[in-house]
Amino acid sequence: MKLTRRDFTAGSGLVIANAIPLTSALAQTKGEPVVATTAGKVRGLVNDGVYGFKGIPYGASTAGVNRYMPPQKPAPWSGVRDCLEWGPLAPQPSQSGLNPAGGMGKDFATFFGTQPDAPSVRSEDCLMLNVFTPGLDRKKRPVMVWIHGGGFGIGAGAGARANGTNLAKRRDVVAISLHHRLGVLGYCHLGEFDSAFAHSGNVGQLDLIAALEWIRDNVEAFGGDPKRVMVHGESGGGGKIGTLLGMPKASGLFQRAILQSGTANRLPAKEQAAMRAEALLKELQIAKTDVRKIQQLPFEQIIAAASKLEAAAPPGPRSGFVPTKGTVDLPMDPIDAVAGGSAKIPIMLGCTKHEMALMLMGSGTDPSKITDEQLQMRLQGMVGAKAPELIKGYRANHPDYTAGDLLVRIMSDTAMRMGAIDLAEAHIKAGGAPTYMYLFTWESPKLPNLKSAHGIDGTFYFDNTETVGMAEGDPKAQGLATNASTAWANFARDSKPSAPGLPAWPEYTVEKRETMILSNEPHIESDPMKDDRLLLKRLV
Repeated sequence: MKLTRRDFTAGSGLVIANAIPLTSALAQTKGEPVVATTAGKVRGLVNDGVYGFKGIPYGASTAGVNRYMPPQKPAPWSGVRDCLEWGPLAPQPSQSGLNPAGGMGKDFATFFGTQPDAPSVRSEDCLMLNVFTPGLDRKKRPVMVWIHGGGFGIGAGAGARANGTNLAKRRDVVAISLHHRLGVLGYCHLGEFDSAFAHSGNVGQLDLIAALEWIRDNVEAFGGDPKRVMVHGESGGGGKIGTLLGMPKASGLFQRAILQSGTANRLPAKEQAAMRAEALLKELQIAKTDVRKIQQLPFEQIIAAASKLEAAAPPGPRSGFVPTKGTVDLPMDPIDAVAGGSAKIPIMLGCTKHEMALMLMGSGTDPSKITDEQLQMRLQGMVGAKAPELIKGYRANHPDYTAGDLLVRIMSDTAMRMGAIDLAEAHIKAGGAPTYMYLFTWESPKLPNLKSAHGIDGTFYFDNTETVGMAEGDPKAQGLATNASTAWANFARDSKPSAPGLPAWPEYTVEKRETMILSNEPHIESDPMKDDRLLLKRLV
């Protein structure tokens, strides 16, 4: 499939990744802006008054001898490079893991805007970013850098949900999204077998740092302010930002951060990561003494081997290839680094109310059909002998909940909400910058079983709800999108999440736990679901 200029100006949201042509023509044609970057000139397109540049290289190919190595700068080019199409996806499994036969499979397009296996090219030459700006006038607008989700193993910073056109046009910001190395190619710690691979367990994070360095050096030419850069990300994107907060090399590259439904407070130590790497080498039939041979294999073979290992592994947090702590790039757990003062910048954290409804439906489990026995079994796998007391406590807090409601609530709190609260407390402990908290509770009239599920809020922050059908039937949804995207943009602008349609948003404190409830009737609550929080603190 080929994305034409007509497709772009029509606002196409398909995830397409084709070869990016170069042209020797230096002349700028009407309506096709050209900007000089540190590596060469790039040509974009104008869509609805917004200048868009897709697939700008911020790093060299990560194939061959660059595999598992820190990112290198892109090779300079002459002439003008056409940046009209989304860049290639980072190598990753071809399927997202969501069960197409499950309840989420049939609703995936409505929920996310694209099918999980949308046609796309996967390439190790993937270190590219996309820029959307309302002007090339060096006005120094705030910069909003989106880091995509999908855990640490899958995903894309492209498509309808991540298109920054509306943010740029309606909120007067520069919106940027990007791709970076993922999974086994981005987070496999091989440094215990060869010192040349000392950074290999965190190269996906180093890619993000390289992208932020590119933004520092180039964004002013796109109308952005390199001293007002905000990173925001959801799910795995939030986890990557949480990890960046603990990385010394990331310090100073962004001045605000929003972590949405993901934190990655604690990560595997290098000893545990080395065991996973050793298992991978064994699966690939590579001796530890010959680890450099892994740079010669097709990336598809490495991903297949990693997928086989992960499928055989027992379920558990951070069981795949994720960032490695105790290394030169990530000395300690991110939450400990934050508590020690590594991130004295304004941060905002939050989640949706029914996060895990997405994961349950995606695995083919309808929460409305969960029995008491299944609830007990599920929670025993999570918290062991504490399951009965946990269920009893939540039933007392929510006497009207079904077994499925309780499962969603408990899983959502343990997997997402408590992590955000813990990181907020660590940030407050360090002092020096404000902390803000939110809880997104809006429910889609088109997807009633999912309620306020994981990821349902993403298009609201981009003001892109019209790109998917999940808001149809709710005339107030656009108002919430306006309020949320304005608050996000204003946080990038002046560190204060404000919007004309929102009440004053106070800082989060451990005394009052002030939280913005993002719904059709936005309001502030102190310590929402307090009894659940205290129960989990005591038991889990």
